Amino acid sequence: MTPAGKILYDRSIEILNLLETTKNEVAEANYPKLRVGVSPIVGKIYLAKILTELSKEKLNHNIEITEAGSNDLSYKLENGEIDIALINSLSPINNNHCQSKLLRTNSVKLIVSKQHPLARFDSIDFSNLKDQKFITMNHGFIHRVLLDRYCQVAQTHPPVAYETDNISILLELVKENLGIALVTELAPKGENGIKTINITGVPTLNTYTFIQLRNDVHLTTIQQKILNIINRIKI
Repeated sequence: MTPAGKILYDRSIEILNLLETTKNEVAEANYPKLRVGVSPIVGKIYLAKILTELSKEKLNHNIEITEAGSNDLSYKLENGEIDIALINSLSPINNNHCQSKLLRTNSVKLIVSKQHPLARFDSIDFSNLKDQKFITMNHGFIHRVLLDRYCQVAQTHPPVAYETDNISILLELVKENLGIALVTELAPKGENGIKTINITGVPTLNTYTFIQLRNDVHLTTIQQKILNIINRIKI
């Protein structure tokens, strides 16, 4: 091979490699992202772990996160706005349009600031909270449903001081001693300045954390890999 021919050959190899790399990058960019809906509490505990594992596999750009209340996410899932939902439910899910996998069962707790007079108790009858100011999530969130259920059973209606759609804000308001709140046991995990109290005097309510996948979703290889990673993570 002449020197000129060698240069031409080397350049051709470089161009072919560049074309292959570009083709792969374009193909990767065209892969539809896996649309995952995450409820506030599940997101608080679970989302960072998911994104960390996806980042290790260089898959963090192949996921699209929607954060909303569990009720809203169930609606979005059924209407095709998301592919997968990580949600909390007050009962086992039976939905013909989705596959559901139970991740964990959660108890319901009362949380108060460590500066609150109730912080000296480890358990309390819900009926004794009738004059306490509550902080809760907006309608569409499971925490609001929990408060409404307990109030209905105990036939008491304590005042609601604040409503929010952000669980972090709810926790901060409790820390600042601006009210108390009913939450699932995962919510105050890792939070300082909050006392968790068991609730008595009413039937025990649990919540259930599920991962749901719509039956009509046909996953690509990358999307299936993402789902496998999500399923492996323990909460």
